[in-house]
Amino acid sequence: MRRMIYILSAVFFLNGCNSWLDVQPYDRVAEDVAFGSVTGFENALNGIYIELNRDVLYGRYLSTEMIELMAQRYNANKATTYYFDVMDYAYTESNCESRFSSVWSKFYNLIANVNLLLKNCDAHRDILSDEYYSLIKGEAYALRGMMHFDLFRLFGPLYNTEDQTKLPYYKEFDLNKRPYCLPEHFMDNVITDLDTALVFLQNDPVLTEGGRNVNSYAFTSHRNLRLNYYAVQLLKARAELYRNNKSAALEAAMKVINAQEEWFPWVKREAISSGKEDADRVFYTEIIFGLQNPSLSKVFTALFDATNLGADILLAPLSQQVSKIFDNNQDDYRYEAYLRNIKMVGGTNYSVFEKYRTTQDTLAGTILPMLRVSEAFYIAAECEPVPADGLVWLNKVLRHRGVAEVENEQLLTRTLEKEYLREFWGEGQLFYFYKRLQYPEIRVADDPAYSRTIEMLANYKVPIPEDETKYN
Repeated sequence: MRRMIYILSAVFFLNGCNSWLDVQPYDRVAEDVAFGSVTGFENALNGIYIELNRDVLYGRYLSTEMIELMAQRYNANKATTYYFDVMDYAYTESNCESRFSSVWSKFYNLIANVNLLLKNCDAHRDILSDEYYSLIKGEAYALRGMMHFDLFRLFGPLYNTEDQTKLPYYKEFDLNKRPYCLPEHFMDNVITDLDTALVFLQNDPVLTEGGRNVNSYAFTSHRNLRLNYYAVQLLKARAELYRNNKSAALEAAMKVINAQEEWFPWVKREAISSGKEDADRVFYTEIIFGLQNPSLSKVFTALFDATNLGADILLAPLSQQVSKIFDNNQDDYRYEAYLRNIKMVGGTNYSVFEKYRTTQDTLAGTILPMLRVSEAFYIAAECEPVPADGLVWLNKVLRHRGVAEVENEQLLTRTLEKEYLREFWGEGQLFYFYKRLQYPEIRVADDPAYSRTIEMLANYKVPIPEDETKYN
């Protein structure tokens, strides 16, 4: 019997546009009908979350595939032109350009949907209870901040440099405006949206029931599938750290850390055992916000299934590299859950990436992690003014990953790098880590010795799609 229940289900209320330029003002009568009931608002918000799962966004490009190729995660075969172009940072080649353009277009289309939703929250205030009004507006502001932030992380310049490339930040549903912002102003807007979200989410059920709560109202259940109060705090910590505001990042991260033990407990080793068919490879209890993606198993089949995929299309790291990343520690929870299985394909040993392989119809088996509690500890470790205090937070994660604690404060930065390498496989965070810290070079994916590097400073900024530059 199938046990899967899809928590988010909705008909997306704006047409599924392939281009930002295709978005048209919504007819006034149709708009009033769409937002004429509580169900209409629920469908609108749920539809945005569902669209985030599309391949062009977090369903593939910005989680498991393209953004991880940019971080040199996999030894992708160079015979596959698209893989090679991405790993070579050939952003203007047609294979790459079309994909980045689709990311840009889809994000701004969804931002338009968010702004339409926000407008109608106030236009139809009488329809919504105080609880629903606050939750919907809080999540909407958070979604707007998150999407703009990831646009900036991908297409924006290295922060705090002479490069002052502008990106548009849309705060209203007006397709005739092109509100391009300088980097500092853009990031100010991100933080403002997240702070506004936190105000509206002050009574979020996650504060009293946790992220895995279940109640009679689907819209307020499973708060870890939505941008809840704690998820927004962690997102704010991530954004503040990106602009090097470490004191604010630490403050936000601590809000999450202080709630971790009660609401986001560490995964138990017995839950992740690779011998279990229902192994929890995503560490579900630790996820603060994840997208429910019923196609995750298909992603595994298409990209990572070493039993059925040839070396020309398989995405997998070299097993020698994995051993070095994990310091030959096979007891590391991440190694156990993600990469233990080694398979020879085309005469080369690969570590099969199994994080999203599932044979069970469970909620946890469909979750794509977006924000996990360990990141709050990493941020705190990096932002503590005293390195010894930073080690306290870092070691707390290490203890719950089967890794030896670090005693030497001088190893803090290097260990944090290794943790980003080990923790966030298939979640799209490693490339942004390198970009934030402006690593001048990173190790390449096709070197078994894991020593050869590629220069990166000129490769971090993806060009704004050509169709959009004329509006700048």
